[in-house]
Amino acid sequence: MYRLLYKSLLYVLKEHANNIYRIITIVKYEIMAEHRDSKLGIVWSVLNPLIQIFSFWFAFGLGIRGGQPVDGIPYINWMLAGIVPWFFISDAIRSGTNSIHRRINIISKIKFPLSILPTVEVLKGLFVHLITLGLGMIFLFMNGNSVHLMNLGVLYYLVCAILFVIAFGMISSVLNMFTRDVRKGINASMRLLTYVTPILWTMDKLPVSLQKLMCLNPLYYLIQGYRGSLLASSNMLPSFSDGIVFWFIIISMFLIGSILMYKFKNKLIDFI
Repeated sequence: MYRLLYKSLLYVLKEHANNIYRIITIVKYEIMAEHRDSKLGIVWSVLNPLIQIFSFWFAFGLGIRGGQPVDGIPYINWMLAGIVPWFFISDAIRSGTNSIHRRINIISKIKFPLSILPTVEVLKGLFVHLITLGLGMIFLFMNGNSVHLMNLGVLYYLVCAILFVIAFGMISSVLNMFTRDVRKGINASMRLLTYVTPILWTMDKLPVSLQKLMCLNPLYYLIQGYRGSLLASSNMLPSFSDGIVFWFIIISMFLIGSILMYKFKNKLIDFI
């Protein structure tokens, strides 16, 4: 078992190290190709989340909460700090799951390092996320959020988010080759998690036992980490024990994903 873990991990890390230039090239090409037929181009990648943010704010901030703040923070600020990372995470999970299957025309003709494909999708989404995050931070500062050293904590949670979606994508992209129900199930789950995860609402009215259970969710760790860092609120940051649970989950996922990639590297084409 340990031998398999070592071989699998070495295989994935080696493929990434040997194909850094290829990863960057594919990301640049696909970003340009995606917006080639649009006059506004990359602007649409920012407009789409902005429209969704306005919709959620209008429905939850004004409609349900009646404009009431959260712990003294304007609801739009509180919501924005959580939903910006969620857009990146949810989109990366969806695209990462389909990263191998959508390129079957390529991998069926040439030998291709499959383990880099989820990473390609994540980096594509990261480009848009950094733009959205930058605009979000500007809005927060203009809307009363003060600049604080705690804001730098968002860099740590950004790395956490990237590693999480890559690890998840390695697992889900292989499983999706066995049955396309995986992609459909994940797409449906992402829509559900938008409302089940405390992104648009607070957990204060939930039973304490359910709140503790919610804290074990790695998505909650990432969302709260972003939110606490962007709003410079130590009360919102996840606890140290939450961090231990998160890293245990993410390391386990990465090892499982590496094993799947290694074991089925020459067999995935048979499942098309």
